[in-house]
Amino acid sequence: MRMARTRVTRPIVRSFNARFVSAAAAHVRAGGHAVVWEAPRRARLYFPRPADGDESDLGWWAVLDLGKLRWDLATRAPFRGLGTALVPRAQNDIVARWIERDSAWPGTTRTVAFDCLACGACCRDNFVTLLAPDVERFVAAGRADLTRPPLARKKNGKLSLVLLRSKDCRFLGEDNRCGIYTIRPDACSEFPVGSECCLYAREEELGLYDGLAPAGS
Repeated sequence: MRMARTRVTRPIVRSFNARFVSAAAAHVRAGGHAVVWEAPRRARLYFPRPADGDESDLGWWAVLDLGKLRWDLATRAPFRGLGTALVPRAQNDIVARWIERDSAWPGTTRTVAFDCLACGACCRDNFVTLLAPDVERFVAAGRADLTRPPLARKKNGKLSLVLLRSKDCRFLGEDNRCGIYTIRPDACSEFPVGSECCLYAREEELGLYDGLAPAGS
């Protein structure tokens, strides 16, 4: 039976300069994400504080999409209590794209339905690291072969799945169903629909834009 669409309420990303921090904080407290330009090339991302242990929080995944592995808790007004992360200068174009994309939408959040079986973008050109729980799950299921070549390999101390030459996951079927779905890696099962990483994959792999397409596309 075909799975139902997944409805997600995602934050709308807005740009603010340093003179409008109160408006930026209000936008975040209403559920949005704010990029505050403290200087022409220095941007800081603000988002609602992720709940402890919530690995699918969209603010946390926005931080991950910037190539960072940690965020801070803002302590000064008007952002006190919100999550924040300094945007690496090399990633300024990423947040600029978020802002451009979301300029198509009003408000602070957007509820949208995603059909993963009509997509599969996150299963293409996506590095999947295998952790100890994944290995244990594979072995318990009688699929220890998933932990060794040619299906997996270790590089720089990390074990990961080996992609096809096309860079697609070898377990992705023509119907976009996963061939090892019941024992899939945690990195796959925890990947949040509607996250910045999800939206990026849809744009890069399928040319699907949830908002304004990039200029010249």
